[in-house]
Amino acid sequence: MRRWIWLGLRLSIGSGRGGVLRTALMSSGAALGVLLVLASLAVVSVAGAQHERAEARTPVRQEQPADPSALRVYDIEDVVGGRVLRRTAVTGGDATSPRPPGVAVLPAPGEMVVSPALRDLLATDPRAAGRLPQRVIGTVDPAGLLAPDELLAYVGAPSAPVAPEDRMLDEHWPVTGFGHPLGYALGLGAGPDVFTPARILAGAFGLFVLVPFGVFLATCARLSASTRDRRIAALRLLGVSARQATLVNAVETGVVTLGGALLGLALFAVLAPLSEGWRIGRLHWYAADLGVPVPLVVGMVAVTVAYAVVIGVLATRPARVNPLAVRRDAPSSRPGVWRLLPLLAGLGGAVLAGWSGRHEPSQRDALVFALSMLLTGLALPLALPTLGYAAAALVARLPGTPVWLELATARLRHAPGVAPRLVAAFTVMIYVAGMGSLGVSLIADDRGLSPTNDPGARRMYQVLGPGPVPAAELRQVPGVQVVDLVSVPATVSGERDYLIVGDCADFTGMFTLDPGESCVDGRTYRLVHQFSFGGAPLPEPGAEVVAQSGTRIPVPEQILHLGIRFDVSMSGRLLVTRQAPVTAALDVPPSSSVHLVTNDRATADRAAQVVAAQVPTRYLQGDLGARRGFDAELLVTLLVAGLTLSFVLGIGAFAAAAIDRTVERRRDNATLAVVGTSPRTITAGEVGFGILPLVIGLGLASLATITIAAVLAGLFDVDRAQVFGRIAPTLWLAGGALAVGLVLIAVPAWLTQRITAEQLRRP
Repeated sequence: MRRWIWLGLRLSIGSGRGGVLRTALMSSGAALGVLLVLASLAVVSVAGAQHERAEARTPVRQEQPADPSALRVYDIEDVVGGRVLRRTAVTGGDATSPRPPGVAVLPAPGEMVVSPALRDLLATDPRAAGRLPQRVIGTVDPAGLLAPDELLAYVGAPSAPVAPEDRMLDEHWPVTGFGHPLGYALGLGAGPDVFTPARILAGAFGLFVLVPFGVFLATCARLSASTRDRRIAALRLLGVSARQATLVNAVETGVVTLGGALLGLALFAVLAPLSEGWRIGRLHWYAADLGVPVPLVVGMVAVTVAYAVVIGVLATRPARVNPLAVRRDAPSSRPGVWRLLPLLAGLGGAVLAGWSGRHEPSQRDALVFALSMLLTGLALPLALPTLGYAAAALVARLPGTPVWLELATARLRHAPGVAPRLVAAFTVMIYVAGMGSLGVSLIADDRGLSPTNDPGARRMYQVLGPGPVPAAELRQVPGVQVVDLVSVPATVSGERDYLIVGDCADFTGMFTLDPGESCVDGRTYRLVHQFSFGGAPLPEPGAEVVAQSGTRIPVPEQILHLGIRFDVSMSGRLLVTRQAPVTAALDVPPSSSVHLVTNDRATADRAAQVVAAQVPTRYLQGDLGARRGFDAELLVTLLVAGLTLSFVLGIGAFAAAAIDRTVERRRDNATLAVVGTSPRTITAGEVGFGILPLVIGLGLASLATITIAAVLAGLFDVDRAQVFGRIAPTLWLAGGALAVGLVLIAVPAWLTQRITAEQLRRP
């Protein structure tokens, strides 16, 4: 046993220049793959660490705590300069109050504790300074931050009265500590850029990294396949048993792969501490969060080596079973049609799921579709040998076929399993890119697959939070219209309903009126809402509406027909303007919130500065132009990062296989050159040998992507033209992959035309 292990070690480090090149290619491929996989696992670790720190600073609230606590914490997601600013208003804190992680002392009114990034921003950005005029008394340590660039401020605020209807909200309950679990959903999360960490990221990078890495490693494990098969066959013909030959091959493959995996691990250990200042889109991280658990690293390296060994052992089975045919370079058997069945099953399952769920997709349809999509991706490389053989046979029968093309098709039919190893990684990469593009389009842009926001439209915002409403200050901001309308409970036509109390200017700022209608202060109006269906009938003129305070209001003749101006829910059967005589007898509560109408985000930002500076517990709710949570921008960032990794793995696998194939074919090409074949014909034959299956693979991946896209369009009831528009970049990427593949095949083939005596002598 020991001698065969030693022989495997000897073959892995010394078998001529070709063997050294193969060892270098295979080990570097394993190193690149392990480095990318570790980086992907580190991303999951970063998200998990951010999740833990977000939970650690989340307040624990109790409606009736055992120990009375005056501390109240009100979390606000604000925006400054397009960046998310997490502003936490702190009221009632003292020296005995619990503190969030990273905060040494709680701020009093007029004071604040800020993150290092926000402290630097306050010194350079007037918008931030205007929003937070409080005095800085401390800095939040990394233990209380998600990432180095996070904008976080704990702002001291005076205690503010809470409306009775809001006291049931847990955000107004006493805070007894910090460390409450978080709940997440796709959309705007509870913390900026913190999302359900391990599951979503592990699934995304499993698609973008692990699947291409599996194809990459399988390609590297079969480098110099013909040479290695002849070597195994020679050992068998010398009397070595099949088991001993298997051990030699396994040791050789395992040693090379292990060396590359350890190299990748060393590169990750060097690069990880240097990455704290790096960024992926808006995602930043602490270098300390990049740690991958040692058992996971050991398991990943072990699986990588074992996977390469299994691929190598299974691929050399013909050399062990029939060594004489391998030594004589006999043609390989024709690939079976069964190789097409998994691909047809995957596409058929997707079509079946789409047909079954065309009216109302069920969970079973979604599961069948997901499994079919995965099966299709895995089955693409399996189908390439059969299709490549069939295409080569068809081209060979065409009249007037050039010599170089006949040479390429003859080689394809002689060894139909060789060329697909060149193109498998590219094929899977294109399919993964198409699926990723569809996923982002459907999740981030929702089912409409079209923009829903008009950048030039007027915008409405609402001032929320406890404390007084700075309405007077907001009315002084140029370009801001304050809409102050109050709903007053009333009994209308014997049923519970509401009155709307406000000025005509505020009312017409919230609603549109039919042509020819106008609102005049000092009057009352009956209201017909365009968006109401059914409900209580319109009260008749002369009847009385009874307000909650008991005030009776005569129903007027005048009617206003209302249309929707903004997506805001407010209804009522009567409008009572503030100047109407009956208003004095009404019990109109003070406004707990007001709406603002602006023409652009810049004006809204100025209004948000006024709100934050005047009342720290208040904030402006609406579209301020910031990206946060698991939104479209973050999904696109993850997609681009994943596709970049997939593209690197695909290029690496193709380049390694192309270079190795060129070196391995030098002996056969030298024989052709000796008999008078021109270098141009030899190079064209090598290009045709690689390009024909590449065209088949890329075309097959594009066709599978189009089929899945059509099914998804039916499932989500989306226009197919829009869906196909989303995958169009993937088809362009396939064209780019074809051009890159052509260069990677043609250049090495042309540069290795020099013939040596060693190539002619070597069997």
